Amino acid sequence: MEKKLSVTGMTCQHCVKRVTKIIEKSPGVSGVQVSLEKKEAVFIYDPALTNVPDIVKAIHDFGFTAAEKA
Repeated sequence: MEKKLSVTGMTCQHCVKRVTKIIEKSPGVSGVQVSLEKKEAVFIYDPALTNVPDIVKAIHDFGFTAAEKA
């Protein structure tokens, strides 16, 4: 299943790499693409192994703001 998140607070490519790593750590996640320009993250995940609110919380815990896109 594909999910898009809006992610704010990223200011550079280091931030993009950090958000990418945060998302990649979640079980069942693959194909992570984070865009500084679009202020979004797109990834594929298995809802049986992880849930999006946990990923959003992990991003928040690191100091960025994330929200699910419709």
